[in-house]
Amino acid sequence: MPSPAAARLLQRFPRRLLAAATPVLVAAATVAGCGSSTAATGTTAAALTPVTVAVVPLADAVPVYIAQQDGYFKRVGLNMTIKVTAQSTAATADMVHGSVDVIASANYVNFFAGQAKGTLNIKVLAAGTACGTGTEAVLALPGLGIATPAGLAGKSIAVNIDPNIQTLTINRQLQADGVSAASVHYVVIPFARMTEALKAHQVDAISEVEPFLSQAEVSADAQVVLQQCTGPTGGIPLDGYISAAAWAAAHPATARAFQHAIEQAQAVAATNRAVVEKLLPTYMPITKQIASIVNLNTYETSLDAVPLQRVADLMQKGGMLARPFNVSPLLFR
Repeated sequence: MPSPAAARLLQRFPRRLLAAATPVLVAAATVAGCGSSTAATGTTAAALTPVTVAVVPLADAVPVYIAQQDGYFKRVGLNMTIKVTAQSTAATADMVHGSVDVIASANYVNFFAGQAKGTLNIKVLAAGTACGTGTEAVLALPGLGIATPAGLAGKSIAVNIDPNIQTLTINRQLQADGVSAASVHYVVIPFARMTEALKAHQVDAISEVEPFLSQAEVSADAQVVLQQCTGPTGGIPLDGYISAAAWAAAHPATARAFQHAIEQAQAVAATNRAVVEKLLPTYMPITKQIASIVNLNTYETSLDAVPLQRVADLMQKGGMLARPFNVSPLLFR
């Protein structure tokens, strides 16, 4: 008889195969077409505008790798350098000082808070992802008395950054379940280390994102006790592509070129799961099997103030902003 983890894996696998099957031919044609177009330009790296983008290696960041692989950046005249960072906020100082031009998968909560406090002056160049079904969740080991949100009261939960979009969504979900968010203790641990911390009982629960969420279910038999992307937080925007406002003002053509290229790549990620599955193991320490079963957030293909305002409003209600905050002036047009 298969273990509970193996059973869950087998249960999810066919559904992922069906989801991936439809776009395979389209994805293949897209990749092939992009490759030939890039080669045809004959553009040398010296003739391109250098841009450095800081990337948190998560599934949300796959459009950066699509744009790099398929030549979208080169076709708009950019020579892109990818700089890996464990947290989007860890690249903030580099963005301010100019060694990083754009931060990908930038956590809206932290950057909006910095803008509101006057410690940052930013522009949102492009939308990233919105919270998808089953993509972010709090998990715990079985048999330890944490099977529902109520079981999290008084417990420690690992998050990538505190505070951030994770704590915002967890607090809102706990509130909806009648649990005091003040009773929860957040512990900062990088996503890639959370499963090991859970197995070592360094924390009681972990707030994971894909593909580490699926990895925790399979390798540690961790069980979801709270979904972070449902009800009051369902579909909430999570992250985007952010630059310093001064950089966008000084280099508007470069900012527009980046915006155009990344929105093309976002559209590929949104419609061609096969491309995403193939790329994930190339920049993350996961297997092809895990890549085939991960739940994906919604890759946004246009920049709209309305959904982003929802984040700011929820931040104010949750005490993360002292007063109403208008996101519209932050959008790069």
